Amino acid sequence: MQLTKTDFIHYLNCSKSLWLEKHKPEIYPYGEFSEFMKKLTEEGYEVEQYVRQLIDTFDDFTDYVFQTSFLSSRGLFAQADIIRSNEDGSVNLYEIKSSTSVKSSGKHNQIKDAAFQKIAAQEAGYNVRRVFIIHLNKDYVSDGIIDPEELLVFADVTEDVAEIEAETNYEIEQALELLNSAQIDETSCSCLYLTKGNHCDAFDYFNPNLPSPSIYNLPRISRAKLTNFVLDSRFDLDEIDESEVTEKQALVLKSAHAKTSLIDVAAIAEFYDGLEYPLYFFDYETYSSAIPITSGSKPQHPLPFQYSLHIKKGPDDTNLTHVEYLSEEAKSPFQMIEHMENHFGDRGHLVSWHAAFENTQNRNMAAQFHSKSDFLYGLIERTVDLEDLFKEAYVDIAFQGSTSIKKVLPVVVPELSYDGMKVANGTDAMESWKRLIRMRPSQEKAKLKAAMLDYCKLDTLAMVKIFDAVRKILN
Repeated sequence: MQLTKTDFIHYLNCSKSLWLEKHKPEIYPYGEFSEFMKKLTEEGYEVEQYVRQLIDTFDDFTDYVFQTSFLSSRGLFAQADIIRSNEDGSVNLYEIKSSTSVKSSGKHNQIKDAAFQKIAAQEAGYNVRRVFIIHLNKDYVSDGIIDPEELLVFADVTEDVAEIEAETNYEIEQALELLNSAQIDETSCSCLYLTKGNHCDAFDYFNPNLPSPSIYNLPRISRAKLTNFVLDSRFDLDEIDESEVTEKQALVLKSAHAKTSLIDVAAIAEFYDGLEYPLYFFDYETYSSAIPITSGSKPQHPLPFQYSLHIKKGPDDTNLTHVEYLSEEAKSPFQMIEHMENHFGDRGHLVSWHAAFENTQNRNMAAQFHSKSDFLYGLIERTVDLEDLFKEAYVDIAFQGSTSIKKVLPVVVPELSYDGMKVANGTDAMESWKRLIRMRPSQEKAKLKAAMLDYCKLDTLAMVKIFDAVRKILN
């Protein structure tokens, strides 16, 4: 059975997950990891177009060949983005990435990736002299016309690859052995030792009998602590003592033990007493792309293109004012800021969820548009984070150890839901906007725009409803 570079990265993340995908594809539960790899591939193609433009300007451009495939006798298959033929018969390998630096850890280790490419090329008969990773320049700012020479960085990772080549070769042997196994133990996988955000797509398949909630619902749990619990076969939170976890984890654990919410009325009252009306519940949607799509933006830099605002004039105001903005073309957010200036009053608190995100966008826009910096920094100074209430003042194991609005809303305001929406999350919003700005006026475009507005509107309405529901506790 062949082992591709993508397969190998999959193996490194969870070996059994790879085996299941190859031997039982009809039941494999494709999920976040699969989408992550798909996104990397698509962005890589986008960056490649600019690499081609740059190499076409080189004096030795004829020495570069794009998309060369390697197939070794033991089944390694790889496709180098670029190879360059050297005078002595050797070649240089080039891998194109959409990141703004060379990644050497996490879900996608680019050095390990390059080591696989080198080994596959050498086994296919090539003499590899040097290895490069071409990535994006994080400091590049577009002026509206992309300059490939300024956009791209050619990083020589030859020595880094050499350091892990023997280790990588051993891992390849193990991966091939696994793939050639007709059967494996399907009762668990190595992701048991990883936090929830790092679980493979097939985690539930391999670990179907885990209790819910479990140790994976303890927020920010360290790998060392998680390992100890797994080795003790203690997955149920009823088997964990509060003395074994951090102070914030203990709050979630207490809720699990009590099987009810933990509410600090005094802390909630302090939060509400400190607010000045009118309140502006607001939320941005942003788009990140490998290649900057507007003047003044950077690679992989969030570009705000939409916002929703619900205005609550007083504590008992139920006649909310709603304001929304959605750009239908790829352009700087200057016009959006002017729209905001017309609807955000100069007094009253702004309420956001995970406010660090909104504040970061405001800082970035203030740095880009100096004439608007006073307004944007004024918004930052007035912003409070509704999510903070659910970190210590209102804790419920039903939130699954998360303070995401998508986890809190179904518990606190169960009648309001994102279910069935055509645009139902931030990723959907980004992909939808990418389509929207390329569409000509049509009924289809109008429907897509309406779906995007509905989603962002629900984000801020959800904040209002959660805010009102928690306030009732004080009454």
